[in-house]
Amino acid sequence: MKQPAASRILLVLIAAAAILTMSACGSRPDNTQGGSSDQVQTPPEPVPVVEKKSETIKVYYTDEQMTELQEQQADIQYADTKEKIENAYKALQQDGKDGGLSLWKHIDLLSAKVENGAVTLDIHINDEARLGGPGEQMAVDAVQKTMFQFEDVTSLDILVDGEKEESLMGHVELDHPIMKQQ
Repeated sequence: MKQPAASRILLVLIAAAAILTMSACGSRPDNTQGGSSDQVQTPPEPVPVVEKKSETIKVYYTDEQMTELQEQQADIQYADTKEKIENAYKALQQDGKDGGLSLWKHIDLLSAKVENGAVTLDIHINDEARLGGPGEQMAVDAVQKTMFQFEDVTSLDILVDGEKEESLMGHVELDHPIMKQQ
């Protein structure tokens, strides 16, 4: 009788060894960081280097009394038209030199889209960015002049939180889109 009990124990041990061997196959460490490996390592694909263009653009600010727009220059770099528009907007958000104040400083750019010369800016207006009628008109004029200086921009649509609003801040009517005047 001891014979069958011994063979059962032997079968259980063999089964346990087989299970351990199979489970260990999946937990083998990855040797891609060095050491010897039977697999041939292929070098990673080179990332193409995109050459950026540099351009000096006109950016429009207001004076300290908010009575008029001032044209100043800013340098931007970009790889494509979309990035050019985004970087021009970022320049518009910075205060200018010699006391030029940004009318777009507290207006966040959520997204920019460029398609066949049509630029769409989706923005979010923070509370501290709200202006009265004259300030709002200057803000609209500043973004139009900044964007329409580019030959490849034919129209500008400004969305507020993804919506085509009648007005930017409640005072100045917005066209959807604003067309470039030739």
